[in-house]
Order: sequence, then structure tokens, then C-alpha cells
Amino acid sequence: MKKKLWVQGIVVGSLVLAVASGCGQKQQPLASNNGGSTPEPVQTVSPSPEPTISVKPSPSPTPEAKQTEIKAYYSDPDLTKLVEKNVKISYKTEGDKYKSALEALKKSDDAQAVPLFKDVTFQSVKFEKDELKLDLKLGESAQLGSGGEQFFLDALKKTVFQFPEVKAIYITKDGGQVESLMGHMDLPYPIKRK
Repeated sequence: MKKKLWVQGIVVGSLVLAVASGCGQKQQPLASNNGGSTPEPVQTVSPSPEPTISVKPSPSPTPEAKQTEIKAYYSDPDLTKLVEKNVKISYKTEGDKYKSALEALKKSDDAQAVPLFKDVTFQSVKFEKDELKLDLKLGESAQLGSGGEQFFLDALKKTVFQFPEVKAIYITKDGGQVESLMGHMDLPYPIKRK
């Protein structure tokens, strides 16, 4: 009787192993080759590998924006005088400070302070060895008369020269040196601090 139970245990164990090893796999019928007797190889699909989790390195911390208050210069509505306004600028690096100051000249929330630089693009702003190098692109509405061009240059000089480290300004227009920005006033190259 013990021998019979032992044999039955082996048979039942074998069946359990056979069923367990077949779980989860699809059975593929053998394909025939146009009724021939040679079966074609059958491809089996193996389960997909575990998904990988990639961890992106956290970006290096960016410097916090600094804020400072500067004087920015605009025109009155009649284009008869310069108007000085205190404005706050934000910048991340010392090199960005000048660009931010110049960008402040392009907008005003005061109807009595009209931006002279509204249609001006600062294509390049670089500070090297006490000199600020600017490349400007002037739009249609930035073409002012002789008085407007003088205010434009005065506003630019007063805004930039409030930074004591700037000793000279080199201005180019569309990448090249010009004698005048708008055709009325001579443009010194460079403009030096007085």
C-alpha cells in the first residue's frame, strides 16, 4: 500500500509541475508548409522585461534673481523733456543687469512717461573691461525727429552711466558702426563718461 501511495504521489507531482510550467504561455499551432509534412518553426513571445525606472538628476540650482532700483528715463507726452522714473529691475547675473536696465526703458505704466525705446530691440548687450557694447535694431516707431533722437541718446547715457563701472558705451546698429542712429544727431563711437 505504501508503494502504491508513493507512485501516486510521483504521478500527481509530475502533473502539477507540467501544468505549472505551461501556465501563462500561449500554445501556438504548428504551421504547415502548403500541406507539406515539414513544420515551420514557431516563434514564441517571451514576456516583456520589467520596466526600468530612470531617475533624472535634479537640475543644478539656478542663482536667485536679484532686484535693484534704478532710474530710467522717458519722454513727456509732448516730447519736450526727459522724465526720470524709479523702476525695479531683476537680473540673475551681473552681465544681465545692463540688459534688464535697458529693457526697462521700453515700457512705462505712467501716461506722463512715454517710452522712447518701445520699438527698439537690443540684439546684443555685452560688458567687457569697463565698456558696454550694444547692438540695436530700430523699428518704424523708433525713428524720431532730431529732438527725439537727442532725448533717446540722453536717456540711454543717463540710464547706463548710473552704473559706476561703465566708463564707455559702444553703440552699433544692425551689427555695424553708424554715424547717426536716426539721421539727425552724430553718434560718438564710443560715448565716454564725462
